[in-house]
Amino acid sequence: MKLFNIKILIILIFITGVLQMDIFNIQWKYLTDISIIHAFTSILFSIFYIIPFVNKHAYKYIVIKKVNSKIGWILGFVLLLTTLSGFYLFFIGNTGGNILGIYSFNIHLYSSFILLAFLFYHTKNPKKNKLVLLFMVGISITFINPTPSYSLEQEYKTKLVSFELEDGKTMYHSEDWTNSTKCKSCHSEIFNQWADSNHKNLVDSNPYYMVMENLAGELEGHEFRQWCMSCHNPSGITTGLTKSSHYMNENSLANTLFDKGAKTLINNYKQHGNSRLEEGVSCLTCHRISDASSKGNASYKLDLTNRKKYPFEDEEGTLGSYLGKKFINAKPNVHKESYMKPLYKKSAYCASCHDETSPTTGKQIVSTFKEWEESPYNNLADKTKHKSCIDCHMTNLENDKFTPLVGTSTKGGVLKKDVKVHYFSGSNHFLSGLKSKKHENQTLQLLRTAAKLDASVKDTILEVGVTNIGAGHHLPTGVADFRELWLDITVKDSKNKVIFSSGKLKKDGNLGKDARPYMKVFADENAKEVGLAFWRYKILLRDTRIKAKERRLEKYELPKNLSFPLNVEVKLNFRIYPQWVTNIVQKSYPALPNPPIVIIEELNIRAYGR
Repeated sequence: MKLFNIKILIILIFITGVLQMDIFNIQWKYLTDISIIHAFTSILFSIFYIIPFVNKHAYKYIVIKKVNSKIGWILGFVLLLTTLSGFYLFFIGNTGGNILGIYSFNIHLYSSFILLAFLFYHTKNPKKNKLVLLFMVGISITFINPTPSYSLEQEYKTKLVSFELEDGKTMYHSEDWTNSTKCKSCHSEIFNQWADSNHKNLVDSNPYYMVMENLAGELEGHEFRQWCMSCHNPSGITTGLTKSSHYMNENSLANTLFDKGAKTLINNYKQHGNSRLEEGVSCLTCHRISDASSKGNASYKLDLTNRKKYPFEDEEGTLGSYLGKKFINAKPNVHKESYMKPLYKKSAYCASCHDETSPTTGKQIVSTFKEWEESPYNNLADKTKHKSCIDCHMTNLENDKFTPLVGTSTKGGVLKKDVKVHYFSGSNHFLSGLKSKKHENQTLQLLRTAAKLDASVKDTILEVGVTNIGAGHHLPTGVADFRELWLDITVKDSKNKVIFSSGKLKKDGNLGKDARPYMKVFADENAKEVGLAFWRYKILLRDTRIKAKERRLEKYELPKNLSFPLNVEVKLNFRIYPQWVTNIVQKSYPALPNPPIVIIEELNIRAYGR
């Protein structure tokens, strides 16, 4: 074939490459077609056509005719650079962290312009080929005819549901929920952190939740489950499920309770693809929220489908999946823009699910965001004092101190000084700890940053101070009616005899009446404690929790005629669920162990009296 045809092919490759530049702002659905044409024509014609032709052409003029053309040598070198950099971008990618990827992108971009310029200079009839170039550019621009942009909004709201589907849908299909396993290939470390986190394991891996949702359905009617599912099971409720279900083993235990590394999820994806939903808060749940408010009760807007997709991105076959990743890696900025938004760094984003109001009584059950909002940590005027949710709950910990993790969030990605970890450490060390000791350790370290104790004895009065030094909200927060934080005190006299104690467990594992737990206690309209049915709360009997930076002073009267010196042992204990709650859950899940008691802070003093 003549040189003229080679030039036409190179022009086509050049135009389809240039049109992918952001300055043209071409609508994504057209851009994906252009990128496919560019990639495949480049690879196929380079291997089977252009390179063999150039090799033959060079042999003819350099070896046989002995033509010494400087322009020809430059043209050959630039063609080699363009080809190699293009192959690198497609098969390796430009994820931002590898210097070769960055160099390859720039070499490929600028060498293509140089290649085209020298190509039309290196000819006997440049005028003719310049006209062809102008014609090809004109044809390309004519066919790129973007349609007007549009925005569709469809509310999906009932009395119990606050979230909205913002992409014009009234309901999603399971295929719309991209399985988190697909994210693992490029974000393996982040996936592994998330896989054993409480965010992932919110439904069938959480026996407490399953019992509570079933109870809510029995007491309030089947529809009431929607209120629970909106945050705990978003993929289920948005695809039309009316209740959460789980894999059962002899109808007694969720298989995934002790499932490590999302093994069941990964195996299901391999066998069934996207046809099976995943439990809890998936990658897509958080990273496709388009808007959120601090109202709580799932006050977020979800947009799964209205995004820019790469060619073959949704393919599940080996070849299709492989090609999809290559197109993403070649130009990952669009992928990043689809899944990362400034909103995600704001505390109001977390509040959309971490604040909770009863749909039946209108009473606020969980007020974590409000507590933070009124705390000293909400201080935008002084960035050295301001801390958002992710500063504590998505920052790595080592030796009980916040130690930002240096690394990458993507394979081959940019090296970051503070990778936001996805352990999602909070207070529930127990359930994540059944799967991963590393996750449990991260949460225990976070708990140990929360409080500090001080104590003194004056005459027969023991004074113990508990200061909330680290939590940016009340201590404890969240479902504080089920959290147990209390002082465990033992006082011995000079003869090592126990002369006073408080906060010890009874034989049945529950706290004794002398304990002073820091928690909420909810009651109904008759001032009767609501127990498990927390959504029926109308009267707050007491709220003894400790605000951020607050010091709470507790006084205990010791016996008279003390034999000094005294040995005083004070522990600030924490248990994620009361024993009576666990007992109820264990009736449905007998293999569930009892949550351990965690010592957040411990203090030993020797008191000599006045």
